[in-house]
Amino acid sequence: MLTSLNIRNFVLIKSLELEFHSGFTTLTGETGTGKSILIDALQMLFGARSDVGTIRHGEEKSELSASFTLNKATKEWLVAEELDTEEDELIIRRTLDRSGRSRSWINGTSVTTAQLKELSQRLVFLHGQHAYQSLTRKNAQLDILDHFGSLENEVEATKKAWQTWRTAQHNLAIATQEQEVQQAEKERLSWFLEDIESLKPEKNEWESLNEEHARLSRYTEILQAGERAKVLLKENEESALELVDNAISSLEFVSDTDKSLEEIVTTLTDARELLDDASKKVEHYLSRLDYDEARYEELDERISTYLKLAHKYHIEPAELYVMGLKAQKKWIALEEICNISALETKCRESEALYYKEARQLSQKRQTVAKDLSEKVSLLMQSLAMVGSRFVVSITEQKTPTSTGLDNCEFLVSSHSSLEAKPLSKVASGGELARISLAIAVTNSTDTTVDTLIFDEVDTGIGGAVAEIVGELLKKLGVHQQVLCVTHLPQVASCADHQFQITKKSGDETQSPESSARPLTKKERIQEIARMLGGVNITETTLQHAKEMLGCHNENAT
Repeated sequence: MLTSLNIRNFVLIKSLELEFHSGFTTLTGETGTGKSILIDALQMLFGARSDVGTIRHGEEKSELSASFTLNKATKEWLVAEELDTEEDELIIRRTLDRSGRSRSWINGTSVTTAQLKELSQRLVFLHGQHAYQSLTRKNAQLDILDHFGSLENEVEATKKAWQTWRTAQHNLAIATQEQEVQQAEKERLSWFLEDIESLKPEKNEWESLNEEHARLSRYTEILQAGERAKVLLKENEESALELVDNAISSLEFVSDTDKSLEEIVTTLTDARELLDDASKKVEHYLSRLDYDEARYEELDERISTYLKLAHKYHIEPAELYVMGLKAQKKWIALEEICNISALETKCRESEALYYKEARQLSQKRQTVAKDLSEKVSLLMQSLAMVGSRFVVSITEQKTPTSTGLDNCEFLVSSHSSLEAKPLSKVASGGELARISLAIAVTNSTDTTVDTLIFDEVDTGIGGAVAEIVGELLKKLGVHQQVLCVTHLPQVASCADHQFQITKKSGDETQSPESSARPLTKKERIQEIARMLGGVNITETTLQHAKEMLGCHNENAT
């Protein structure tokens, strides 16, 4: 569960450190104080899109961090991601600067936003503000059903099969439309490959052929030059070695008279060693030098073949090897594309796989739809919708899609004897809010996360219904940590803990600043009274607030 939240320079908050406890906690405050900023901060921590507009005015960087106790699912994920820790605490941190650069860490290790999003699914369930508005959209309804039934793997398998089928259809259509063009291209490549096969060029062969050919073509010149070098270096009466030896002898005789002469003698000695080494290498080269006329003719013929093919296909001779490899790969690809029969088989197989995955998904959706309908209908009875019935209708759509074969629609009836009709046509704003809450609570009770966050789920309700909502959230808080942003005293009075959000107005030199603090029991009475009576709090209002708190929370703080 969430144990602490630290915020620096985020929206209206300059610096804030909060500690959280188990049970049901509400966040309250006057309109415009920034109650939902704490929820926004948590969403940012869990990989929401970064926006430099959230950095507090006048600051260069915002910094967010939160601590959580670890549950089994989180520990397993950390191990899988090599982010394991010996501690029983999980620390998430994220920063954002004015340049738009965002950085994130889990237990001190840098991570991606994708990893933060994955982690959030194991830590928190968030029902956002105005979530009820999405209930009228069919795509959103299908997503809600799949999430409730934990059908993510089945949905992904269907989507993958759909993409494979679509790709097979596309390849078949292209092959059918351009069969003549592709067949002609395949024949052209075949001719080229026949010529390449006759030559069998090797990697970097063209360069080595030319080097060897040039060496054999100038054999006589190379031999004469080598013999002359050998004579000049060592065999002449006045060879280079003889002259250097004489110079060394002359200088050695007087080198003890001047240190500079010793250095010259050393240099000449080094030079003599180099000349002697060069002389030996020349002799060794000449001993291995041989003229092979048959090899020369073979090279001449192969180079000629290279040049003819290069001229024929308007490319450089050195490119023949690489072009041959590319042509071979392209020919194989065209062979597959031009094989209409194989493409048709692949199309049929991928279609069959898609319908197999989609029908399996449909069967599971039918079961999940029945379960969701029953659970939401049951909760609606306690939310001042007695006799109402919620129905998740699953029908087969005419055209298959990446999400499967199902058309999902949420229906509702005000009485069990009446026909259920589309939610968007018969439910009022308040009813939508209550149904949304019932779905959220149903989803949250089936989730394995430790922390449930509700952002103003009480929109559109009041009176006795608000009190029921508060009691419902309190019951959830027995088994899971529940955080709720609310403007209703009936909900706030049910909480085990309460934070008050306030805002200090700024001036010409200072920006407005929001802050939050936990309330004592006495302070909670004042806050509930404010929520009940507004600015002018009377003794009657205070007594009412005290009774509301006493009724729901004997040990609340």
